Amino acid sequence: MLNFVLKIFSIAWGIILGGYDRKNDSQRDQPKGRPPIPVIVTKAIKRDFPVYLSSVGHCRAYNAVDIVSQISGEIIAVDFEEGTFVEEGQILFHICNRRYAANLKAAEADLDRHRAQLSIDQVQLERSQSLMDKDYISKQEFETYSTRVAQDRANIISAEAAIERAKIDLEHCLIKAPFSGMLGKRMVDRGAIINAMQQLISIRQMTPLSVDFFISENDFPTLRRQFEANGCRLNLEISHIANRAVQTKGVLKFLDNKIDVASGIIHLRGEFSNETHQFWPGCTVRVKVELEILKDAIVVPSESMKVDSTGKPYLYQVQVNEASVTKHRAVQIYPEVRYRNQEFTTIGREINEGDMVILRGNMLLGNGSDVIPIPDGVPGGVPNGMTSQQQK
Repeated sequence: MLNFVLKIFSIAWGIILGGYDRKNDSQRDQPKGRPPIPVIVTKAIKRDFPVYLSSVGHCRAYNAVDIVSQISGEIIAVDFEEGTFVEEGQILFHICNRRYAANLKAAEADLDRHRAQLSIDQVQLERSQSLMDKDYISKQEFETYSTRVAQDRANIISAEAAIERAKIDLEHCLIKAPFSGMLGKRMVDRGAIINAMQQLISIRQMTPLSVDFFISENDFPTLRRQFEANGCRLNLEISHIANRAVQTKGVLKFLDNKIDVASGIIHLRGEFSNETHQFWPGCTVRVKVELEILKDAIVVPSESMKVDSTGKPYLYQVQVNEASVTKHRAVQIYPEVRYRNQEFTTIGREINEGDMVILRGNMLLGNGSDVIPIPDGVPGGVPNGMTSQQQK
C-alpha cells in the first residue's frame, strides 16, 4: 500500500515539474520587446571652428607709478580728488615756489656778472696781444689774460647750468600727472612740509590695461609657432571670472624668455583697450588665446559627447533602419576628436555634415536601441535620461 502511494506521488510530481519547465521554455522563446526610447537629436554642422588655449590671469595697469616730490617745500594747494581720473599734464600739487624763484634770479644775476667780466677780460686780452707784439709786456703776462678769458667762459657755462637747475626746480613746484589714469590715496595734506623723494600719491593707467597669465610648457610650442606665424600677435578673449558676461577682446604681445623650472609654466602678457573701465588692475580674468581657425570643420555639440569606462569619448548617431519599429536606431560611434570647447567638438571622418546625433536622453541607450528622434528645441522634448513613460 505504501509503495503504491509513493508511486502515485512521484508521477504527479513529474507532471508538475514537466509543466513548469515547458512554461519556462515558452517564456524563454518569446523575445523581450523593449520600448523605443525618445531622444533629443541635432545635426552635425560644418562651420569655422576657433582653436583656443585657456588660462586664468590678472589684470595690471599698463603704467603704474608712485608720484614723488623732486624738491622740498610746503604744499600750498591740492588740485584733485582721491580716486578720480586725471588727464596727462593735469596739476596735482602746488609747492611754495618763492625760494626757487629767488634761486633763479640769483643764477641769472651770476650769469650777467660773468658775461660782463668776460667782456672786460676779452678787451684786455686784445690789448695785451698788441703790447706783446711790441715787446712791451712779456708772454707770461699775455697768457695770464688769456687764462682769465677762459675762466670767464667756464663761469658763464656754470652760470647757465645753474639757471637751468633753478628753472627745473621751479617747474617741480607744480607736480603734474605723468599720464592719464586713476589716482590712488593721497599721502600728504595741504600745508605739509615735504622732502625730496617723498611719496605723494600713486597713479595707474586704466586705458589700455595689460593682462598677465600663464600656460603649460606642453602648450608652448604650438602657441609659439602660431605667435610667430601671425607677426608676434594673437587674438585674446578676456572675460571677468566673476561675471563672464563682462567680456572684451585683446592682443597677445609678449612671451617671457624662460620657462619656470619649478612649475613648468611660461609667463605671457596681453593688452586690451578697457575703454569702458569694466576691468580693474588686479582683478582675476579668464583668458582664451586664439591659436587658429579651422575652416569648414565638422562639429557637433559638446553635450552629445560622452566618455566610456576607459575614458574614451563616444557619441550616438541616429541611423535609419527598416528593421526598427521606429525606423531609427542608435549606433554607438567612437569618432576622432580633434578639438573641443564648452560649446562644440570637432569630429573626424566618422561623422558627416547633416548626420543626426543624440544630444540628450541617451542614459538608457545601448548600441542598436530603437529610438524616437525628437529635434532639439521642439516643445515637450525629453529630459536627459528620461523616457516618456517616466515623465508621466
